Amino acid sequence: MPFATEVLNDPTIPASLRQQALDRIFTDPGLPPSFTTSSFWLQNPQKFEPKEKSLPEEVDIVIVGSGITGASITRTLLQNGASSPSILMLEARSICSGATGRNGGHIIETADEYADLADTLGVEDAKKLLRFRLAHLKEMLAVAEELGIAEEAQARKVQFLSVYFGEGPWKDALERLRRFKEAMPEEATEWTSFEGDSIPKDFLLNRARGIVAGPAGALWPYKYVTGILAHLLEKYPAQFRIEEHTPVLAIYDDTASPTPTYKVETNRGTIKARHVIHCTNAHVSHLVPGMRGRIIPVRGQMSAQTPGDRFPCQAAAHSWLFNYDRGFDYLTQLPKGQMMLGGGFAHGEHGGLAELGVATDSEMSLYIDIHLSGALSAVFGRENWGRVDGESVQAMWSGNMAFSSDGLPWVGRLPGAATRRAENGEWVCAAFGGEGMVQAWLCGRALATMLLVGDGMLVKGGDTDLSWFPHQLLCSRERFDTTELLRDVVDGSIP
Repeated sequence: MPFATEVLNDPTIPASLRQQALDRIFTDPGLPPSFTTSSFWLQNPQKFEPKEKSLPEEVDIVIVGSGITGASITRTLLQNGASSPSILMLEARSICSGATGRNGGHIIETADEYADLADTLGVEDAKKLLRFRLAHLKEMLAVAEELGIAEEAQARKVQFLSVYFGEGPWKDALERLRRFKEAMPEEATEWTSFEGDSIPKDFLLNRARGIVAGPAGALWPYKYVTGILAHLLEKYPAQFRIEEHTPVLAIYDDTASPTPTYKVETNRGTIKARHVIHCTNAHVSHLVPGMRGRIIPVRGQMSAQTPGDRFPCQAAAHSWLFNYDRGFDYLTQLPKGQMMLGGGFAHGEHGGLAELGVATDSEMSLYIDIHLSGALSAVFGRENWGRVDGESVQAMWSGNMAFSSDGLPWVGRLPGAATRRAENGEWVCAAFGGEGMVQAWLCGRALATMLLVGDGMLVKGGDTDLSWFPHQLLCSRERFDTTELLRDVVDGSIP
């Protein structure tokens, strides 16, 4: 069952509270608020000064949103566009200040969901989805190396440790691992497990019942994206432009134009564009109202913490997932030692229900704050953690994720029923379910390729092969017609 539907159908939560969450989900998420919590990642932000004060009157493509999705789409369009498309990226706040600039910086696919995917979609489709997600680690680290931003972005490969404390969850994890390794032995070569006395002492996880380990990555997400965008601005100065603090207020069909064109209204003027790409994740349905009830905003929470004086820096070696009876936390460590801990969702009000339908990052959950602030010394053991001089929590902030009603991202050309405008050149790439680091980059590449091929702009001899892209992620009218949540709780559930 998809995450959002599972929470909304929790029978332990009163139906009235679940109805309130549904009402939030179907409400316009609006623009990102100007007042936000302060993300650790966004310290010393990079300036993106436009060469001209006024906006261009017309461009080929407007990209709404400046996170990892928008960066991937822009890079693919500029590298593979034959007719030198002009691209304008618009950001309501400062560059990469939304979800990407607030996430955990964790490139991790545990393959734990292979079993569920195989049961619901079949073995072959499950393998294709897993290969797609697993490909992000190599791809994203390769891009960082290619552009010379790996050191600045602290992009590195590590071994993830997915830690289980209870007997039941551990046995389930072993069965899921067995199924994954049996079905995908080539991809699973780096996966292993430890339990009981076999758990290495230097993991400092004395209270663990068992651990699944495999390849993962970690990076400073803001520096990764801004490094890519800075490179593109330098390489393609005549084609690519970024405008910060320029929210898109509305989109209209340009009925006076002889060719399909949109008028994109901003706080600084209106731009004509042949294509508009929505990369705003939790805020997509502000400009695409038909996606309400299909793309669901969810507020998440992150922290930057000082490790105890007995905990050695493992930034180059490990990242972590801590699996509890309900919910999980995720953790990476920076080379300078800071522990970047996020999660705690299930510890939020009403088991996290209060975070569903919330598209603002200006507030935080007290209960999640309490959980995250005390989790690390407990999971590693106080004897391994030691003492912290001064304030243990350096920063605590929130950010917005987007989940879909069917549990999969939306990628492709939007049907007119979603935009309520002409069905020509509006596109969406969103709803990564809190796992954008192993979905967004290649979703962006796929969407850009679809646009170039469909518009006849692909460079001669360019790669048109999208056989690697899972078809379940495509934005189709059939999917649109069958995935809207019901607006009311009926007999205690949401069918």
